[in-house]
Amino acid sequence: MNTATAGTALQGFFRDFKGAIGNSWEEVLLQNSRNVSTPLAMRLLSQMGIGKDTETPFKLFENACGAGVIAPALQQIIKPNVLAQSSILCGDFSEAAIELAKRRLKSEGWVNTEVAQIDAQKTGLPDGGFTHVATNIGFHVVPDSEAALNESIRILQPGGILGFTTWHTEVGWATDVREAFQSFPFEAPFNFPMQTTAWGRWTDVNWIRRTLLAKGLEDVKVDVFAFLSHVESVDYFLSNFAMMMDLIMTGSWPEELRKEHPREQVHALMREWLEKKYGGDGWDYSWVAVVASGRVPVNARV
Repeated sequence: MNTATAGTALQGFFRDFKGAIGNSWEEVLLQNSRNVSTPLAMRLLSQMGIGKDTETPFKLFENACGAGVIAPALQQIIKPNVLAQSSILCGDFSEAAIELAKRRLKSEGWVNTEVAQIDAQKTGLPDGGFTHVATNIGFHVVPDSEAALNESIRILQPGGILGFTTWHTEVGWATDVREAFQSFPFEAPFNFPMQTTAWGRWTDVNWIRRTLLAKGLEDVKVDVFAFLSHVESVDYFLSNFAMMMDLIMTGSWPEELRKEHPREQVHALMREWLEKKYGGDGWDYSWVAVVASGRVPVNARV
């Protein structure tokens, strides 16, 4: 799976993950959000200077929001009087994700929050409209990541803060799937690049720092954040990560190979491999992400 092929497969998955995951898509998405995306979002907000001690109202755009990660986190940590004077916009290109985010907004009562279908590469949002723009695990999979980065900076007001996370190392589930595929009694290609956008090196802290400075940002900070998430059982793994195995098979296995070895067989082999490695116990996966932030100069023209 080269970058272009991987990008096409991944964009198709994001566009219609209801079809990719099946009937349990909502629970899978929200479970992964709670276990993986939310810890990253909390760390990102802290680096952007937003937290329980925030006293100044803000206008924040959650870019590539999926079903909503930063928006619900803000509902929990921001003082009610500050939240009442602030505004939050969640945007994502995936109609399915936006539908779920809108339902969550209503059922969970997100304060001063709007949800809209927005393309990160061309948002259509006004210049200088936000105090904060946050993108959690997004830039490395946007087809035109430079356009998306430029858009994020454009819509920040002078003094506004950009923040984002991207993966720094291969995630734990991918390592297990790669090693399991190598053990199969037939050739099972595993090609899952760390980024699917052609521009940039989104795993590289030095490239990210240089790029943000070159884009004119100040107070640039690039850090690495690591944490663990628990996998309760083999069944839990297959419920939450089988969709990614299917994505890899779709993107890197020839059609003939997929017909010879359908997903049911692959999932059974994966189960056997996991049971042999971990037994009946649960296990932890490590996640290591780049956390980056920068500020638009106060004297910048809008």
